[in-house]
Parts: sequence; structure tokens; C-alpha cells
Amino acid sequence: MTSSFYITTAIDYVNGKPHLGHAYEKIGADVIARWRRVMGDDVFFLTGTDEHGSKVEKTAAAAGMQPKEYTDSLIPAFKDAWAALDVQYDRFIRTTDPDHAAAAVALLARIRDAGYLLEKKYEGWYCDGCEGYKTDKDLIDGRCPDHKSLEPKWLEETNLFFRLSAFEDQLLAHYEAHPDFVLPEFRKNEVLSLIRGGLKDVSVSRSSASVAWGISIPFRPDSVIYVWFEALINYLTGAGYGVDEERFAYRWPAVHVLGKDVTRFHCVLWPAMLLAAGIPLPLQIFAHGWVLQSGEKMSKTSGTGVEPLAMAQRYGADPVRFYLMSQVTWGKDGEFTWERFEATYTAFLANGIGNLLSRSVSMAIKYFGCVPEGPADPSLQALCEEVVAEATQAYDQLQITDAVNSAWRLVRECNEQITVRQPWTMAKDDSQREALASFLYALLESLRISSALLSPVMPGKCAALQDALGCERDRERTGAELLTWGGLQTGAPLNKPMPLFPRLDTLLAE
Repeated sequence: MTSSFYITTAIDYVNGKPHLGHAYEKIGADVIARWRRVMGDDVFFLTGTDEHGSKVEKTAAAAGMQPKEYTDSLIPAFKDAWAALDVQYDRFIRTTDPDHAAAAVALLARIRDAGYLLEKKYEGWYCDGCEGYKTDKDLIDGRCPDHKSLEPKWLEETNLFFRLSAFEDQLLAHYEAHPDFVLPEFRKNEVLSLIRGGLKDVSVSRSSASVAWGISIPFRPDSVIYVWFEALINYLTGAGYGVDEERFAYRWPAVHVLGKDVTRFHCVLWPAMLLAAGIPLPLQIFAHGWVLQSGEKMSKTSGTGVEPLAMAQRYGADPVRFYLMSQVTWGKDGEFTWERFEATYTAFLANGIGNLLSRSVSMAIKYFGCVPEGPADPSLQALCEEVVAEATQAYDQLQITDAVNSAWRLVRECNEQITVRQPWTMAKDDSQREALASFLYALLESLRISSALLSPVMPGKCAALQDALGCERDRERTGAELLTWGGLQTGAPLNKPMPLFPRLDTLLAE
């Protein structure tokens, strides 16, 4: 039976063009979404942009533009980058969308009616880079550790406060009852430490005098909803909250994919907001690490980073996706260098799976003219079954890098088996013809299964691989039907494929 699977990314703040760190998150969520489609689920994948707040207001003013005009001008950069990287979302939400404004106001009113809003004076540090309030202990040498180039400012104003402090026990109870609520586990432990250290009520409004660019609060004149409180509500908006209750009941709750720097909001504030409103909590929250360059986080504020659109246009989407999902361990920080990227392309893609496809198909055509038929090859069949189980478990636990590594065992083993068993030598011995047919079928079938497992990561190239094997029907299969040994039709015609991953000197010369 088909079931709903709703997955979201954090929405990107539109104060500059996206960099490779943003792409990492979107690709990771897309891989998970694609995997769930492979398994037959009805998937809804939400991503988008966060467009309110003082930072956008100031950046727009510096550019001589109105905030909405400014954000409109940046949206194509995000959409074009995700299209170039083959990120297939179902909705690109903007916090300037009318249904989001309605959902944000509706949730705030619901929390107020439940008795969890109060009015009091706010005094404290505010980081424009984070659009967030900071305590003295959050600052290092008087600066936000994530935005060292920006000096925090002291704010004093009377605001609406959300009674976050009322939810310490409920949050801890939920974490205890759902040990996989936040992954990886070491991130969950960081969040638990934060909750156990005591939660303070948080300001959820700003005066229009200090921040004009935001969603107005109907029941509090001259105020807007604090951007972080408001932005989180996009996940409800995307599921239909306040607009289509039947769709919301079907889609919600969600799996959230986000960066480790926003766990405080997503793993503490957001669940408390939902508890206050009587709405089910997310199914799961996965906090990934950062893509580093020279040991530093890529940042729009500091102007560092690699532009994903240009990278995809130069190398293609799939090599970028493969590098980020295989070489930057999902859940941890990882370094990006051009040297390592190009080494990965050559070793894994051109000389790895690309060469395996070329050799396997060429030998099948040369010796049999089609997909050969022979007795089962027990060693490769057993390995395929083991790898399918491993990769499935890893994907289901949101461990993308582990899933890729499992699938890659097939590619590596097949290449090694060719070297050891030397099918070109077997072809010279008529008594080995049946064994040769069995081995070549096993190579092609292992390629088919590995391509199915890797298709969430490299959708374009895996589709081309399936075409080369004559198994286009795999695109209509899901779950066990797709991943069970024997899916490749014997006798099917084969055509020698174009290089799946051309050599870098060839690729870059085009």
C-alpha cells in the first residue's frame, strides 16, 4: 500500500546566491525523496526560501531596492541551481507566499489561544547574520561564532514572548520516547544538553519600527512575527495547514533535513511550538554537517563558497551529487577541494562504474550479441542480495553515505572479478562458454541492481546505464520487484554505450 512521505529542507535565506553548502542539503533531501519513490511511497518534497527579516531589509536597501523586489530578483538563482543539480522538489515555497502568511498568523493565534504567549520587555544581544537572539554565553569574544565579522547589537523593546520554558519536560519526554527523533545521535545529545540546561521564553515578535519587512500580526498592531518563528511554519504551510485540512492530515508529519547550525530552532523551539498548538511533532529531524573549504564553512555573509550552478554546468549534475554524498559523510563536516573532486570523478566514476559498464556490455555483445543466458553465478548473486539489504537499511535510516558505500561494493567487486576471472580468456575455451555466459549475465545484473541503488544519487547517469542494459522498464518498478536478482531479461538486445563518464580532459574540452 502506498504511503505518504513528506520531506523538507531548511529554507534558504535570500541575502545572496546559493553556494555548495546549500546544494549539499538540497541534494541530500532529494536523494532521500528519490529513494522513497523507489520504494513506492507517495513523496512530497518541499524546499524554498526565507525572505523576511532585518537582514533582507538592509541588504535590499543597500541595493536600492524594495525587499520584495530584491527577493524576487534572487529566486531564479536558487531555482536554476537546483534544476542544474537535478533536485526535483514538489513545491518551492517562499515565505512571501500568501498561504504562508495565513498559516503563520493562524498558528500564532492558536498558540495565543492555548495560553502560551505573553507580553514582556526584551533586552539582549541580536545577531543580524543569524537573525537570532544571543546570550552572553553564546558569544565568543563578543561575537557570534557563526558570524565573526558581524558585531551583535543590543536590543530593548516590548514584544510577544512564547513560553518555551513551559515545555522542558514534554520535550525531554518526547526525546526519551523517540530515541531516533534527531539524527545523528551526537546531535541529539547536544540538543538534550541544551534542554536540560534550562529553556528561556523567546521573543516571537518585533516592532514594525525596528523591522518593517515581515508578516504583520493582526491582533498586535505595529508588530511583525519574528522571522525565525515565522519561517519554521513553512513546513506546515507546505502540507496544507490552514488551507486544506484533508491534505494536511494526509501529509503531516514531516521528515526535516537541515544544517547543524539551526538545530536549536528546529529541535527545541519548533517542537515546542507544535506542542503548544496541539499539532503532531515531526517524524524525524536529520542535522547534517557543513561542506568546508580550507577548513572554513562556506558562507554568503563572508563571500566564500563554490557556486553550484557553474559546477553542475561544467561537470554535470551527477558527479557533483556523487561527490557530496560519498565524500562528505552525511551527518558530519567534510572538506571540498577541486583536486579531491576531480580525483573522485576519475577513480569512482570514469574508471569505476563507467569502465565497468563499457567492458561488461562490450564483452556481452562481442561474445553473445545480447544479454546472455546461463546458470546463476552464486557469488555475485549472494553479494547483490547482501548489498541490497545493507543499502536499504542505510537509506531507511537516512545514512546516505553508508548506502552509497554499500552499493559501491558491487561496482568494486565486479571490476575485481573481471581482473581475476579474465572473461576474454574464458571466451577462447568452448568448454567455458556456459560459465562465461553466467559470469557476464551476473556482471550486467549487478550493474542493473547497483544502478537502482545509486539512482537516487545519480539519477541521470543511472537512467543512461539502464538504457544501455535494455532495462528501461526498471523505471516503472519499485521496491522488491526492482531490487531482486534476475530482473535483467536474457536475450535482450544490447548496444555499446557512449562513455558514461568521459575522461576529464575530454569532458572539460567540450
